[in-house]
Amino acid sequence: VGRSISSIDYGVFNSLFAMVSIFTAPVSVVHIVFSRFIVNLSLSGLGKVKSLFTKSFKIILGLSGTILLGSITTIPLIKDFFHLEVTTPIVLVLITICFSMLFPIPFAILEGLHRFTRLGIGSSCTPLIRFFGALLFVAGLGWGVNGALLTAATASVFTLGFGLWSLKDIFKVSSEPLPDGTFRDMANYSGPVFLSTTMIMILGTIDISLVRHYCSPEEAGLYATAAILGRIALFLPGALITVLFPSAAKARALGEKDGYILWTSLSLTAFLAFSVALLFNLWPEQFISLFLGDQHREAASLLKIISIAMAILSLTNVIASYSLARSDYAFLFPLVAGVTLMMALILTYHDTATTIAYIMLLSVSSIFIVAFAQLIFKINRSLTTTHRRT
Repeated sequence: VGRSISSIDYGVFNSLFAMVSIFTAPVSVVHIVFSRFIVNLSLSGLGKVKSLFTKSFKIILGLSGTILLGSITTIPLIKDFFHLEVTTPIVLVLITICFSMLFPIPFAILEGLHRFTRLGIGSSCTPLIRFFGALLFVAGLGWGVNGALLTAATASVFTLGFGLWSLKDIFKVSSEPLPDGTFRDMANYSGPVFLSTTMIMILGTIDISLVRHYCSPEEAGLYATAAILGRIALFLPGALITVLFPSAAKARALGEKDGYILWTSLSLTAFLAFSVALLFNLWPEQFISLFLGDQHREAASLLKIISIAMAILSLTNVIASYSLARSDYAFLFPLVAGVTLMMALILTYHDTATTIAYIMLLSVSSIFIVAFAQLIFKINRSLTTTHRRT
């Protein structure tokens, strides 16, 4: 996409697409909550899993349809915020949002059942379809921003279809009554999960939209270029989170030790994320030219900052996932405080895209330092308590 459209159009695409991450954050809570509770329900068979899926999917389906119809009335406001003159890109984004709201349920069930092969294939569907769709609609047919967003919408439809197909064996079993209080417990758990997911989504996406709003179109385009590459440091270790969360949740349910899961995940995440950040800091212009073309080389300085910030955020994401799996919510304080700090600083200081990038780096670093210190303190206190008992 970056090679086939101008820097300004690339900024428009990424600013609009950031809406998908922001507005699907509440529903992505479903993925985490379901994965946690599926671990426990699956210990007694698939009948209860089917019951939970059927009831919940109907609710989310109705919600997504309502949001699609209701969001149509907000199109003029969205056009004004992003300084757009056409409506088609916004409609495509809204369609993508609605379909993206649906597939967290089937993929959360796959994760909770530890069906990591199908989960991995399904998770690969979206980037692969986007890649080949971009070749067809953007590079081949020259549809620009509309083609890129159409590709995203198509990917969400196919990904949902694969997720449902992967659960075909569950559809064949008979439903069983859920334990009393299941939905009440899920609702109580969803509050901290929603807050955590929303804060991390904001840290990973809101800067693109704010740069688009406060800075020039040219500067916003360069920032979007740096952001899309820099986020590789955040998303590359994502598969580790997929394994970490259900494994830690299962270990806790069975009363087993899970410290090795945390430290293994943190170590591997740090290696992958900071390797990417190091490469982007050593050869930023070369990587930009390789992936997005020479016209975006001016984004090199921004790429250095953003890649480091995203590498640090990936470590914070590990701590958040591990803590949620253990129903430990202390990390939410530094997370919310850090996001509040970032928003306050950006609203005050937004003269350049570089300023916004440094503010994001400062905020993400502060969050990780405090959250990691909390984690170490809890582990040491737990070890001290254990030694006293023995």
